Amino acid sequence: MEECVTLNDLQKWERLVEEQSSIFRLTLTDNQTLHLRVDELERELSVWKLAFKAAEDEKCNLQKQMLKLEKNIGSLKDDNPLLLCLIDGDGNIFSQDLLASGHTGGRQAAMLLTKGLTDYMVDVDAGSSGRGQVWLTVYCNKTGLMDTLVNNGICSASEFEAFVLGFNSASPLFSIVDVGGGKEAADAKIKECLRVFTRFPQTSRVFFGGGHDNGYTSTLSTLENEGLLEKIVLLRGYKTLAVELQHFDLPHLDIGGVFMTKKLPSYYTHRRSTPPTGVAPQEHDRQRINPKNFLVGTQSPVISTSTQFCRYLDPSLPLNKQNPRPCTFFYLSVCKQGDKCTYGHDYFLTADNYAELRANAKKSPCPVFNKNQPCPFGESCPSGHYCPRGSKCGYRKQGKCKFIGREMHISLNDRISISGRPPSRAQSSNVSGQTDGTPTPPMSPVDISNFAGISPFVPQGTR
Repeated sequence: MEECVTLNDLQKWERLVEEQSSIFRLTLTDNQTLHLRVDELERELSVWKLAFKAAEDEKCNLQKQMLKLEKNIGSLKDDNPLLLCLIDGDGNIFSQDLLASGHTGGRQAAMLLTKGLTDYMVDVDAGSSGRGQVWLTVYCNKTGLMDTLVNNGICSASEFEAFVLGFNSASPLFSIVDVGGGKEAADAKIKECLRVFTRFPQTSRVFFGGGHDNGYTSTLSTLENEGLLEKIVLLRGYKTLAVELQHFDLPHLDIGGVFMTKKLPSYYTHRRSTPPTGVAPQEHDRQRINPKNFLVGTQSPVISTSTQFCRYLDPSLPLNKQNPRPCTFFYLSVCKQGDKCTYGHDYFLTADNYAELRANAKKSPCPVFNKNQPCPFGESCPSGHYCPRGSKCGYRKQGKCKFIGREMHISLNDRISISGRPPSRAQSSNVSGQTDGTPTPPMSPVDISNFAGISPFVPQGTR
């Protein structure tokens, strides 16, 4: 009995020892795992400490750079602020007094604008105005604006050109830029300048002269969303502000005597225009005469009230290289194409220009005479009745001459004997007075449909 009790105690003891050993082994294993985890966390901590130190160093460097940039920006704002002025010249039109004063008016306009802008800045921020630079650009369709001004009797073309020259020479940063005749060409440039220059820190103010046009609404809305609209000051021209621009409630500047306060009408009463420099008055008036009546001479000349002559020739180019070329029939006969004609009807032509036009037109054969039929216009016909090279024409022998009528290659003496008088200078030579055998195309193609009662015919060589 006593032995059984001893055996049970031993078994209990062994079981307890085994359980204790198991607990010890498990504890040891967990301890080793925890040690490994601690080592891993320590490594991660060291990495994060290094990253934190690098971030702190970068933060310090960025703060130093930011302070430096802020100092530079402050220097730009304080030492050299920019006062930018963008004017839509097709809407903000300079006053008649300034335009009619020519070169002097241009310089005076620049002076008035400079004084008006700087005075405004004195009232707003007296500390920055004294060192600010005024950069002023007027964008316009120069040709269209000049036509409008001349047609409304505001100034002459020469006065307008002198005004532009005077304005541009007033300051290196003042200029009137011709954007051409494209639709909203001035708007596009001003919108882009508004978008770019308002973001520059040195731009203190942008004086915007385009309050007449609702087309700038989207650009101003964008600037408003970006918090840049506070830099915009409206430079008033017309008293009436475009409806869609009114809700921006922009500060405005009105410089008296610089711009017109009312829009010019699109119509005007016809007035006798002044011929440009170098054009004789009688030649200028002659251009307004019905060409058919003038050439044929059957009626008294009739002054046209519908055609306006506002285009000037490029003196560096011959007539047949102008763009567009002068219409031969309009100036020498009658053009039935009217507004559909792709050639120029609005040039100022001098006597020499007319001589060149006639000489070049004579180098294209008359379609009637070319068919061996009598020309109803005779000497007044704008086209040629005889080959400029006469009987010595080399193209005729090759079968390439465009003058194919029977009597179109007779000699000069034969022509005199037939007509009883020498042919005109335009018929016998080119503009320089020499028949060098070089064909010169007419200013515009000869269209026989312009001759009443004759079937259409297109002469060879025309273009």
